[in-house]
Amino acid sequence: MIKNKSWKVFSLVIVLGLAVSLLGVVSAQDEGPTVRFLIAENFWADWDPYQHTAQSQGRIEGQIFDYLVDFPDTGGAPVPMLATEWEQIDDTTWAFTLREGVTFHDGSTFDADDVKASIELASGATEIETLQAGDWITTTVEIIDDYNVQLITEEPFASLLTQLRNTIIVSAEDLENNAEAIRSQPNGTGPFRLVENDPTRKVMEANPDYWQGAPQIGTLIWEFIQDPDTRLSALLAGQADAIDRVPPQHLSTIEGNSDLVLSSTTGIESVNLWVAPGRLPAWEESLEFRQAMMLSIDREALTTGLVQGASTVATSFLPTNTRYHQPGEPAYSQDIEVAQSLLAEAGYEDGGPEFELWVASGFLPRAEEVGAAIVANLEEIGFRPQLVVTDLSAMIDDIFSEDGTGAVYHLSWSSDGDPFNHAFVYSDAFAWYFGDEELQALVDAAATTLDPEEREQIVQDLQAHMWEQLWHIPLYNSDFTIAHTASLEGLDVRPNFFTQFYPVSISE
Repeated sequence: MIKNKSWKVFSLVIVLGLAVSLLGVVSAQDEGPTVRFLIAENFWADWDPYQHTAQSQGRIEGQIFDYLVDFPDTGGAPVPMLATEWEQIDDTTWAFTLREGVTFHDGSTFDADDVKASIELASGATEIETLQAGDWITTTVEIIDDYNVQLITEEPFASLLTQLRNTIIVSAEDLENNAEAIRSQPNGTGPFRLVENDPTRKVMEANPDYWQGAPQIGTLIWEFIQDPDTRLSALLAGQADAIDRVPPQHLSTIEGNSDLVLSSTTGIESVNLWVAPGRLPAWEESLEFRQAMMLSIDREALTTGLVQGASTVATSFLPTNTRYHQPGEPAYSQDIEVAQSLLAEAGYEDGGPEFELWVASGFLPRAEEVGAAIVANLEEIGFRPQLVVTDLSAMIDDIFSEDGTGAVYHLSWSSDGDPFNHAFVYSDAFAWYFGDEELQALVDAAATTLDPEEREQIVQDLQAHMWEQLWHIPLYNSDFTIAHTASLEGLDVRPNFFTQFYPVSISE
């Protein structure tokens, strides 16, 4: 069974809504130019390793830390990083050879002690509880010598290599002696090192001793700017070099500018209407009520008319680019007559109880418009939703508060393309679990089944079960679009939302 059963903070960022000046400028380092990246998610988490599920934090950690393996192609095979080679010895044992000559930003040497301390803490093998343990099967590390280790999992773990890509390697000495300090000053082996740590602005300098070679970028700034119009204005004015979560209304402006480049991909991210257990009894008591809501929403219109870009209608609870993805049956296109009939069959001819549907502005593109369209669809059937527009921090507070008033939330969850890495958000490790024991058993089996054919069948059974039960409403897979100046060449934009600046070269 999966070890961590604690409720987890939802992976999306808590938007603080702070006003941020666009006038601050950091001088470029002598070693290279300054690059400024404006993101739509704020930095709500600190640098305490393995104690967050914040997407923004994970993305910036990828600039400062390294991993044992990497997946440049999220649908492909892993490639060496801090591990140079690996071999599966048996169902629960893996041998890894570690890279020599790597140093942390403080000059200390990377070796097997760091891998043992990091993996055991992250996976829940120590007495310290971690949020990331929910992604893992508990794993211990046996040190063979300074640069050879064996990872031993309590049960077979089909997602081990994928999870290693999500687990940063931290200094063992820091974990033992500097636990408080590393919450504010990360010490990684990655291409950039943190030099300023403001709540909405993270400034990094190039690591000249990086084992793959020093970056061409001298100073890298990641800054939270909630308003998409402000992000675009800064890019057009030359005050920013890259922006993310570009909404569809900005695409034509950027496409018409020869000095700018668009990079669009379908994110491995499910945007759902998530329903909070205990907030809407009719939801839990009646499958017909849930089916009626699913058939109420014109998901095709949301995708093609509002979200646009590379977004796609969700055909499963797993994103389209997930391994073993299988479309659900029936397809659930909007059907007003059937939806009304199902609502009546559920015993709610009057539309049922009023409930709050919350959307957060400033993060998911056109969230307010999407929320308004969904409310209009539901009202046409007879449902009685009340639209609440807020920022993401208030939404997260409401979800996890005992006094929360929301019942349905427009939110998303992203992953790396492994089915367990995505499906476990619906398990008892999270706040979205409705006590479905069959679902839980299938999620656990998706983690522990090693045979590819058996695992594929389990994942297909899991998707079919979730589609049949409809504990939440899958809407679409996100469009993820980044715009940047043409002078940034080689920016690595991945559908798991990782945005790697190390490969970037700067042209005149």
